[in-house]
Amino acid sequence: METPDGNILYGKFIYREIVRPEKLVFVDSFSDASEGISRHPFATNWPAEILNTVVFTEQGGKTIMTITGIPVNASETEVKTFTDNISNMNEGWGGTLEQLQDSLKAIL
Repeated sequence: METPDGNILYGKFIYREIVRPEKLVFVDSFSDASEGISRHPFATNWPAEILNTVVFTEQGGKTIMTITGIPVNASETEVKTFTDNISNMNEGWGGTLEQLQDSLKAIL
């Protein structure tokens, strides 16, 4: 991902479980260009790794996506930083999913 000021941020995703078409489980982290785990560039107390579960269900002919995340091997300070920023993460995921929805509409 490239920030507006030109900085490049890398992410690392390690998939632990893929159940087609129902569920994805993965650990994500910030990364360096060589795929090593790195710290959040703007929040030093952010957990180094987050375990995410994405579940897809059908409801009324539509796909419902439920996303949960929890810090992995995190200190108390890192867990607090994570929980204090849940609303920011919801906003970020919301924007990302809106972009996905727009992209899917364009190709369908």
